[in-house]
Amino acid sequence: MKILSVVLLSLITLAAAVPAADGPKKIALIIAIGNYDSTTGWKPISSLNDINYMKPALLAQGFMEGNIEILKNEAATKEGILAAINRLIQKAGQGDIVVFHFSGHGQQIFDDGKKDEPDGYDEALVPYNAKMRYSGGYTGQNHLRDDELGEKLKELRKKIGNKGSLLVLLDACHSGTATRGQEFAVTRGTDEKCEPEGYSKTIPTTRSASSETVFDDKELLSNMVVISAASADQLNYETKDDNKNGVGALSYAFCRAISQAGGRINYKILFEKIRTDIQSWKPFQHPQIEGNTEQEVLGGKYVTTSDIIRISSWNADNSIDVPRGSLHGITKGLRFNLYPVELTDFKNSKPLASGEITEAGMVKSKAVFTGTIPERNKAYNIVFENKSFGEMNVAVKLSLTNASVSSLLRKKLEQYEYVLLDKPNADISITSYKTAAGQEEFLQVVATNDSVLWQKPWSPDTSQLSDEEIESIWQSIKQYTRAQFLRSIYTPADARVFEYVQVDFIPGIVKNIKGADSLLVKKTLQQITNSRGDIEFLESDDTNEENEGFVIRIRNMHDYPVYVSVIDIMPDNAIAVVIPDPSDMNSTAEDYKIGARQTFTTRPIKLYPPYGKDFMKILITKNPMDLKAIQTRTASRGAGSSFESFYNETFKDENSENSRGPKVAPVKVDEIKIVPFTYNITRKK
Repeated sequence: MKILSVVLLSLITLAAAVPAADGPKKIALIIAIGNYDSTTGWKPISSLNDINYMKPALLAQGFMEGNIEILKNEAATKEGILAAINRLIQKAGQGDIVVFHFSGHGQQIFDDGKKDEPDGYDEALVPYNAKMRYSGGYTGQNHLRDDELGEKLKELRKKIGNKGSLLVLLDACHSGTATRGQEFAVTRGTDEKCEPEGYSKTIPTTRSASSETVFDDKELLSNMVVISAASADQLNYETKDDNKNGVGALSYAFCRAISQAGGRINYKILFEKIRTDIQSWKPFQHPQIEGNTEQEVLGGKYVTTSDIIRISSWNADNSIDVPRGSLHGITKGLRFNLYPVELTDFKNSKPLASGEITEAGMVKSKAVFTGTIPERNKAYNIVFENKSFGEMNVAVKLSLTNASVSSLLRKKLEQYEYVLLDKPNADISITSYKTAAGQEEFLQVVATNDSVLWQKPWSPDTSQLSDEEIESIWQSIKQYTRAQFLRSIYTPADARVFEYVQVDFIPGIVKNIKGADSLLVKKTLQQITNSRGDIEFLESDDTNEENEGFVIRIRNMHDYPVYVSVIDIMPDNAIAVVIPDPSDMNSTAEDYKIGARQTFTTRPIKLYPPYGKDFMKILITKNPMDLKAIQTRTASRGAGSSFESFYNETFKDENSENSRGPKVAPVKVDEIKIVPFTYNITRKK
């Protein structure tokens, strides 16, 4: 069974967050193991940082502090976890909302005799005292197998009944294929199985009644959803938060997704937000969801993010606390205006005061006024002028035994503020690599997904690199960093910016007729979605009359025109401007204007190698943007949109001023809508 496959809204007033006395309880169990018993063989991970997100998130969602139990490190033995689940069951009642969250390692373990697993192995969570390897003194007794956890969750579901809701978040992984990325990035899980030597798997030919999963039991009445950070055959890679600290990818993505939810959403929509984030950080990772995804988040008893932002409190020095933080795109230096609470037309009104964020926390920030200080203790609307997409940075590990070569590279990389060295959770490793046959050795720049960004034949005796080689290594790192950053930017689907512009992606069969491509056979996105939930296109072959592809249809239902631009971040980290048409020297951004209440459809787009995950970004703006000129560095310096300034910073040449950057410019919140479209390009068989 695959059972082992919040939630940070804006900090609102306690009165709004606390459920009514006669309403359902909201109760939670958070388990986080970052440092395992030293005898177990498990490496440290950043699970304790996940608590810093989950607890405030649950409090903001109306969970009372006394109803949130946190179990961490040595308290989270198998016995401790089972006892905590029993307390959760005992506390739960009919109709209650329950969250079970686990951050730690996971592992596959030999089937314990039930012979109910299709691959001959149980999945298991790894408690604090569970050893990685089977031995004479350890036979898996401290692992928490999926069957054991499943039985406890059945008890819990029966207790809360058909009006209750159970959400299970598993920021762990139970198996995976060995990768070189494990050597320099922090992963949760292992490719090593806990099994006795010579273990002979018994694969069942039929599925017995005893192998029924939590989702199969028709007698269970409550709703349940399980979200896990990666698919069963993958490791779970950690990511970095805005403070550059390691954090669980699922925990962080879940909190970011919920924090930007402005209306009623179900788990299907929420999961799409989570997957978009995780795959922008780790394109090769596939988060999973099981259960009834059509049900509303937390049984519909969740707190939404309001468009109205009010001052939380005034401080003695006339600074104020603002109930928004880094998970809402708020960073130090962002500017805002203050308006009377009864005012709704901010664009055509003069603000009462203006201010700037001086300290940005996770869910709240501190700000000062930059001019006139308004009257205290009145209600005001805070309206931000711009939003940050975060900082562009990359963590690099120098994994070289030759001190001279390592020193040369360190000297180069230390020039750039956005390059982080000597961090436990790296994105890139510079290392030597010997082929499987052992006949040839290379110096390589390798990313966490094992993609080789740069390489050259290498001798262990070499102690020098030429200036050209060092620069080439740097360029490969810079290109990777730029691509990773651009993959992560998007506008939440429910954000109220250009809300009457609808963007649709229509896949199908593209046929070349008399030299022109036409989309003849339309398909649904579901028809081209693989078993992992990824949209997938076969590569195009121009010798064939028919190929797979898609068109983008944009409907502008506003009473003013908008402009469209498209950029593409390819699997090999190359970045291209698709619109304006790069093949047409006379094509400009002005040509892609969509009039009021008009519809624009692109020409068919066919897909070509490199193979892998492709990230396309459709940009909707009120004014044309000359991104093509920025990328080719032919644009003159001068006034432009805030997004053009942002995009320009990501392509800035280091030989120019401010070379230690880039410090990416914030973007005005009402200026652009970024719609992502992510898909795989696969090889034809």
